[in-house]
Amino acid sequence: MRVRALRAAVVIWGGLFATASAQGALTTFAYTQSDTTTGSGTIQGFSYDPGDGGGPITFSATPLPSAVVVNPNPGLTPSGFVGAITGQTNNGNESNAAVGLTFSGSVTANGTRGGQNYTIQIPLRFVPKQTQTPDASDYTWNVNYGDDAAGGTDTVTSAAVRLAFYLGRDTTIDANAETSNLFQRYTQDNKSFVVGPDTFSNTNTTTAAIKDAEDPAGNPTGTDAAGRDLGFYFGWRDTGGLTSGAILVNDFTIGGLVNADEATLSPPVPEPSALGLLAAAALVGLRRGRR
Repeated sequence: MRVRALRAAVVIWGGLFATASAQGALTTFAYTQSDTTTGSGTIQGFSYDPGDGGGPITFSATPLPSAVVVNPNPGLTPSGFVGAITGQTNNGNESNAAVGLTFSGSVTANGTRGGQNYTIQIPLRFVPKQTQTPDASDYTWNVNYGDDAAGGTDTVTSAAVRLAFYLGRDTTIDANAETSNLFQRYTQDNKSFVVGPDTFSNTNTTTAAIKDAEDPAGNPTGTDAAGRDLGFYFGWRDTGGLTSGAILVNDFTIGGLVNADEATLSPPVPEPSALGLLAAAALVGLRRGRR
């Protein structure tokens, strides 16, 4: 009786200390939208150790739900394209004039450990800045855009237009001021559209301008997009003007980090408070065994 109770106390207290130090699990996703209705993506598999002494749980890859496509000009979008842009987004895309992909809610990842099945929720939200050595972008994108010359839609600009990519958007309508804690913006090169077929591809994902959901040194200030639902927008920020056609988004690929919510692990591991009660009960049993 004494030996059995002592073993129980050791196991329980070991689980107590391990559980108190458990952390969430970062993993990556990739998603591609090829037209207004067709898109697919995947959250990569990952391991998470709940700190209960049983080792890590291995979670398999999880499909992403289809994005909600934000298309400000559906009537100008030819078949096979994601969306059309005719208006300026300015600083924070308050006007919602960009073509975007948005997600909300969570997905359920399934995992196993030692024959036991587990589930955990992965919120579809931007994570705080993750600093690596050397540092790398937490979020990346590739947007093919231009016009549809073959379909008779030719885009011409009066001068070079400046394009930008937004992680989240400014939903506070205040004359395009940059409202903190809502979004992060990355401005791309200026582009001139001329008569004839135009195709531009943004592959700017590895420059010194690290692309995270928050940038402590930049504008807007605060947490930027961190903690907000995933929303990726590509648009015409400012300068120049359209004299014909619309800027068309052909396909739209995004990728980056999401973080599993360890509080949603099911079945749950014992909480430290519960472990303490169990340990106390085991010690009581140990004392009784001595009598």
